[in-house]
Amino acid sequence: MFRYIRKIKRSHIVKMPVIAASLVLTAMIFTLSFVIRSSAQSFGDPSDGEVYYRYTAMYRVCAGDTLSSIAKEYMDDIHYSSEAQYINEIRKMNGMYGSDDLTTGELISVCYYSTEYK
Repeated sequence: MFRYIRKIKRSHIVKMPVIAASLVLTAMIFTLSFVIRSSAQSFGDPSDGEVYYRYTAMYRVCAGDTLSSIAKEYMDDIHYSSEAQYINEIRKMNGMYGSDDLTTGELISVCYYSTEYK
């Protein structure tokens, strides 16, 4: 009887690492698929057949630049209803709470949309 119990315990011990390894592998595959899917966000109206991807770029502020002039360069009418909406997004992305002052040479993040997947 004791031999039978020892065999059961040994087989149980062997199965545990296999189960743990399969759980770890499943978690890694799930995480990798999530990272790949979220690396480029697609937006757009599926009815028009176009898919837009949202990208972020670094913009170096030049003398005389304002948030409004930057918005005119990067904003599109499909994804933003107004210039103010895009400027608010730039503020949030760069932690600009309370002041719109830009310093020449400063790097800020801006977003834009493209149908090209990069």
